[in-house]
Amino acid sequence: MEAAVKPSSDRLVETVLNCWEETGQATLSARRISSLSGVPVSSIYHHFGSLEQLFLCAQDAALARTRSWSNEQLRQLGDMNGDVAAFPAFFSETVDGWANDRRDLAFAWREGQLLGRDSELCRQACERWGALWSDFWQQVADRFGLGSGKIVTERVFENESFFHLMRWRRLFDRAGLDELGRGLGAWLAGAPMPPSPWRDAARDLALQSMPPIPERDEAMARMTSAAVDLVSEEGVAGLTHRAVAERAGLTLGVVLHKFNTKSELLSAAFEGVYLANIGHLLREQNAPDVSRRQTAIVDELVESISRVKGRRGLEELSLAVARDPSLHQFAAQLRYLRGRTSKSTLEAIVEGRRNVTSLEAALFSSFASSLTRLRESASPDVARAQVRTELESVLAFVRRSSVA
Repeated sequence: MEAAVKPSSDRLVETVLNCWEETGQATLSARRISSLSGVPVSSIYHHFGSLEQLFLCAQDAALARTRSWSNEQLRQLGDMNGDVAAFPAFFSETVDGWANDRRDLAFAWREGQLLGRDSELCRQACERWGALWSDFWQQVADRFGLGSGKIVTERVFENESFFHLMRWRRLFDRAGLDELGRGLGAWLAGAPMPPSPWRDAARDLALQSMPPIPERDEAMARMTSAAVDLVSEEGVAGLTHRAVAERAGLTLGVVLHKFNTKSELLSAAFEGVYLANIGHLLREQNAPDVSRRQTAIVDELVESISRVKGRRGLEELSLAVARDPSLHQFAAQLRYLRGRTSKSTLEAIVEGRRNVTSLEAALFSSFASSLTRLRESASPDVARAQVRTELESVLAFVRRSSVA
């Protein structure tokens, strides 16, 4: 007996979900979706009215499946009402299970975040994702007695589940995630940071394998800079030879001569984004000014996070690395070379009362990165107020640990 054929509307939704996981939003067009699903282009508009509505329906399907997945995690907890000491193992397993067992949904969430920046309709789906995870982590917080640590946990999960999509070396990635979970548990319990030998080793290896900054002639440098700006502002879909030529002030022929294909252009853009985001690791950081008042430090953090622009390029690069095994060499740098600026900030916060480890700096960097994504989907005034509130929450744990 032949299996029943899925309705064409379901096949269209499944095609979008598959593409989000395998190739990304930039590859999606009505013609491509039609070809992959075996459904006529006209059916897209018949069932959904527009491509945007199809994407929204795909987001809703991913949300429903994620809700089932999160409910299953809570069900497995059963009647266990643990304390903070039991929480790190749960956190690490949740991140690992989500990023590995439900990669399809994890990519849908990230593509939804990107879509929400360009579409008011898709922004509503982003809000539903936020509400889903907020409810999940509130129930987890109640089970483990996390109290005000719920928002800190939610933000760190949001960022670490993104980074864990990028696969480098499974042994290092899983052990490093466990260490980060224990570090988060130490924050929540007011305990000293635990050692992190796996993350420290991964950081050293990432530094050793960092590619040299290539030399570019003036025209190549201008084209690479233009490509980086376009990906950061408009995403991969906005990167074309003609757009690069216009942005760089060069002729289309010159751009085509240097970059024959879209793939070559994309590689140059990602190289530029990558180097822009890890380049600070090649430069010395100024020593933290511990004489600054605590309120001034918080004010600077709020303004810094509120002013951040152009993260889309980094996020598109991270998603490309997560999808393409041939780019795995970038995963080590993107995952483990972060937190140096955060370390200086935290040293000013604790005012020399204790050492700030690279693990704690990575945790704070993770929290701040998630806050940055939150800010991009909210109005400036609302974002500033929420950023300040959440920063004060995490810094309360940092200060409490400083006297543990």
